[in-house]
Parts: sequence; C-alpha cells; structure tokens
Amino acid sequence: MEIGIDIEEIERIKKAHKKWGDRFLKRIFTKKEIEYCFRKKNPYPSLCGRFCSKEAIIKVLDAKITFLDIEILNTKSGKPEVFVKKHKTNISLSISHSRRYATAVAIKP
Repeated sequence: MEIGIDIEEIERIKKAHKKWGDRFLKRIFTKKEIEYCFRKKNPYPSLCGRFCSKEAIIKVLDAKITFLDIEILNTKSGKPEVFVKKHKTNISLSISHSRRYATAVAIKP
C-alpha cells in the first residue's frame, strides 16, 4: 500500500491566482476542475484541496506525471474520483479543509 499526503494554506493558492491569473490556474487544473471550483461562492478552498490532492497523488504514483495529467472530479454524492492520463489507477482520495488550510490523503492499495 502507498500513501501520499499534502497540506497547503488556502491563502497561498488565492495569492498565486491574484498574481498570475488564469495562467496559474491552467498550469495546475483542468477545465472541468476550474469550472467546478468557480461554481462555489469561494473557489479557493476547493482549488487548494485539488492542489493538495494532486501533490498527494504524485507522491503515491512515484511516476513522471504533471498536475494536468491528474483530474479530480466528484461523483453525484460528492465523493472525489481520481483520473490519471495513461495510468490505470485505483486511488482512494480524501480532501478536507478548514478556514486556513486544505489537505488531501491519497491511498493506492
């Protein structure tokens, strides 16, 4: 079993977006992820949670992949699902956030 975890300050993601705009978002997140996050009143906790998820998944896979190779989508019930280009994955993912931090844990059996 492989486990990856990451934690990040939500404000850091917000500042990066304010500084670099959509260029920052498009280097990290897929179109569907951006659309999902910006449907929320405050998109930054969700963006930060996905950023942490991608970091945790990269640690679990230990492969040469980029942020854009990974897509985190949600089921109708809200459960996050992991999709990785060119990789068959069976990764369980948990994302959480508070007012200041977001975190994610990825587990590959």
